[in-house]
Amino acid sequence: MRGNAMGYEQLLANFAADKTGEIIVTGRQGEIIYRNHAEDFTDKQWNAWSMFNLDMENMNVGERWEISDRRAGSAYSVYSEPASDDGKDYVLHHVFNTSEYANLLRDVSRYSRDWKELSSFQSKILQQLSANYMDCLPIILKSFKISATALFIGREKYVEKYVIEKGDEEIRCSRVEEHSQFEVEHGNTTKLVGDEREWTCYINDATVNGVEYGLFIYSDEGVNEESSKMYYNVIRLFLENALLREKIIYESEHDQLTGLSNKGKYLSMMEDFFPNLDNIAIYNMDVNYLKRVNDTLGHEAGDALIVKAAKSLLAVERNNVRGFRMGGDEFMLLAWDLSQEEANTLLEDWREALAKLNEEDKTLECVIACGLAYGTKGYNLSELLKLADERMYENKVAIKISRGDDPNSR
Repeated sequence: MRGNAMGYEQLLANFAADKTGEIIVTGRQGEIIYRNHAEDFTDKQWNAWSMFNLDMENMNVGERWEISDRRAGSAYSVYSEPASDDGKDYVLHHVFNTSEYANLLRDVSRYSRDWKELSSFQSKILQQLSANYMDCLPIILKSFKISATALFIGREKYVEKYVIEKGDEEIRCSRVEEHSQFEVEHGNTTKLVGDEREWTCYINDATVNGVEYGLFIYSDEGVNEESSKMYYNVIRLFLENALLREKIIYESEHDQLTGLSNKGKYLSMMEDFFPNLDNIAIYNMDVNYLKRVNDTLGHEAGDALIVKAAKSLLAVERNNVRGFRMGGDEFMLLAWDLSQEEANTLLEDWREALAKLNEEDKTLECVIACGLAYGTKGYNLSELLKLADERMYENKVAIKISRGDDPNSR
């Protein structure tokens, strides 16, 4: 009788009216009497599903139940109803394929979850909008569930590298000379400078006001590209906003001609940073003969002299050493977290840098007088500044006398 409706045509016709999908007729023991094979599951599968979900022998009323075939990626909604015909008992089953609907629900659920994660990520990033560009790295590390992330900022003369790894409390910062990481295409893997692991390039080929930036991510378990894609635009927007803000701040704190920190930045640090250090070295500097150069060779030559002087300070700048142009021919170099001996060594390093610049460009000699004052914790900043100024003038006079010039000449 399988496949043919015999003896219960009217019963089946009434049940199947206006229904699409699989129609199955079974006996009370579950044996299949009829099915129209609208779906491609096997009789064996059906028997397993129905025996697990229904007590057909004792069924008195209709029941609705669900089937989820995860292996095949299929889902069904079933309505089973007891019926009798000619003194025989049957169970009529309508099986409707709900796979597309179930997939849609899963997609909606996934999109909803992704949206919540993206919203949470955006909120965390927005809270950092006034922070530095590297401050997004801990958020990326946690949100991506990765092992490490690295940010590269390409400056004109060097590349800043910021790295944070899972378990780190602080971001590690260093400078590298290598620019090759900016040539890696998005999605490709590469070894980074000083690291043998294979990192995935997440953002690259990006520039803001001439500053390149690139973001790399690494995971011991591999990178989930789908989950990381939705964060791409948010991260890129954050980094570019931070770099634009940095440019505005940079221009407000730096001398346009030389690239050194300006007097405004110097005064700001004099108020809230320099007074309370464990130790400090103050180098008061003044360029000799600037007026003479301006008067005889013109202001363009005078500017070139100022730029050369600034380059000598930039050559010795590092995390605890900063140079300032105070205006005209006056410069300051301040250093901290160093011993008296290290302060003296820094002075010699600067002199060597200036000598090297003069050797490389002999068209315009740059002569700078310098006075050094060093203090340890509890120092009087005003007294140190005064001492550095006095020693600078002593050195200026000594230089002029050694060159056979009038000590009072400019």
